[in-house]
Amino acid sequence: MVIETDLFHTMDYLETSPKLKVAFVATTTLLLFLTIYVAYQKLFHPLSKYPGPFLASLTNGWKGYYIYKLNLHEQLLNAHIKYGPVIRVGPNDLHFWNADAISPIYKSGRQMAKTEFYDGFTAFKPNLFGGRDEDIHALRRRQLSHGFSQASIWKMEPLIDGQMKILIEKLKRLAQNQEVFDFKRLIGFYVFDILGDVAFGRSFNTQISEMAPEIPAISDHIFLSSLLGTFPFRSFFKSVIPMLPIPRLRQLIGSRGKLKETCADCVETRRQQSSTSRSDLMQHLLDAKDPETGAKLTDPEINSEAWAMLIAGSHSTSGSLSLLFWHLLHDDQVLKQVDKEIRDILGDLPDDKISYPIKGLESSLNYTRVCIQESFRISPVFSMCLWRRVLNPGGVDIDGHHIPQNTNVSISNYALHHNPKIWGADIEDFSPERFLEADGKSMASNLLQFSIGHRMCIGKHLAMTNIWKTLTTLINKFEFHPVSSEPRVEMESSGIGEMRGPFLCTVTIKGH
Repeated sequence: MVIETDLFHTMDYLETSPKLKVAFVATTTLLLFLTIYVAYQKLFHPLSKYPGPFLASLTNGWKGYYIYKLNLHEQLLNAHIKYGPVIRVGPNDLHFWNADAISPIYKSGRQMAKTEFYDGFTAFKPNLFGGRDEDIHALRRRQLSHGFSQASIWKMEPLIDGQMKILIEKLKRLAQNQEVFDFKRLIGFYVFDILGDVAFGRSFNTQISEMAPEIPAISDHIFLSSLLGTFPFRSFFKSVIPMLPIPRLRQLIGSRGKLKETCADCVETRRQQSSTSRSDLMQHLLDAKDPETGAKLTDPEINSEAWAMLIAGSHSTSGSLSLLFWHLLHDDQVLKQVDKEIRDILGDLPDDKISYPIKGLESSLNYTRVCIQESFRISPVFSMCLWRRVLNPGGVDIDGHHIPQNTNVSISNYALHHNPKIWGADIEDFSPERFLEADGKSMASNLLQFSIGHRMCIGKHLAMTNIWKTLTTLINKFEFHPVSSEPRVEMESSGIGEMRGPFLCTVTIKGH
């Protein structure tokens, strides 16, 4: 009776208060909608049978939150450990953990299309990375393949050596003064200047000035792009964000704007240079033709590909190099073997040589090669989920599961590279020897640091040339001494990651 009386009193009060009545109806409607939505997602949705974090099944905000926290890669791994090899990480998103999922997702061609996630990365026009049109992608790949080939990169070695010489002289001064320096920062400046020389025909001179506002701006762009790509209504948010009075958002938009200006200036400056004999990536972009039709790149297309080189060309390489050196310098036995292999097979660098030539390095230095592979495994800087959408009307089979049409699927590097079923129980140990074992070659095929299939990173040869030349040269010439002795390196990533915090070292010159 008391409950009924209270209910009647409530109804009477609502009748005399129209505003409260509207609020009551709106709240009730919203709660009903949410109840129906949750029930559908958890009980009736085609992906409802797949486990995963509760919030992830309801909203992409779960992914967005951990992108914001720079540790989505770790959260995906933890979710797989808790829930199993196939997890639901969005209302329509499945993330896989096993190597058997690689080929169906990334080697199925046009049956597995890129999703709207990539639209968040477009600044000019869609480029090789962000473009979702398969016909345009195939054309662009044909136009650019020669410029990014290993043969073309070999011709650019003198440009890399020019920046290597500056780095070596700087390390010699640091050794003479016995200074503590941030190795990560040093490598960042060095690789960024290589990018300027190799891609745009001019160094950014950050090794000399020790100032590179573009580097944190690149991190801001990747952060913003990953967030935009995760949520719907991307075009709306792109137009609204600049008007919001939120300092962090304005900083992100400002960083992207400054990078666009830098990129456009680099392209325009390179165009105005009269000589076309210089062998760099920008010249290849200007000269690029479709071998089938003779079609050349338009100005917006050149800007879009130059943008991709500016964003991805240095960030992933410098991050990979810093982490590789961290692992080697924190394992004396491994470092000694690498040093010995370089000296025994290549010999010491003579005084008149800046670095080892890239030809033959990977094939002749077997132990060094597996160290690079192990660093890619344990600390993959490209941790972004590369989402694909199932287009086949009948669905597709992935790792023993039949996945319905229009489902978004992905398998990301960090989680894959830390799957104990693939790599063994010692996944947290830096152990290059795992790649020397009987099944080492097949294990190496599960490394996805450059992705796989027809969308594989076109800049692979340039990145590996930088890594091989830098590692072998610096190990032969210098001894690096980490200031701290943390047992484990931490990564942070919104898509393309790096070592968390500085990497403080001192250095001495070998033979002195």
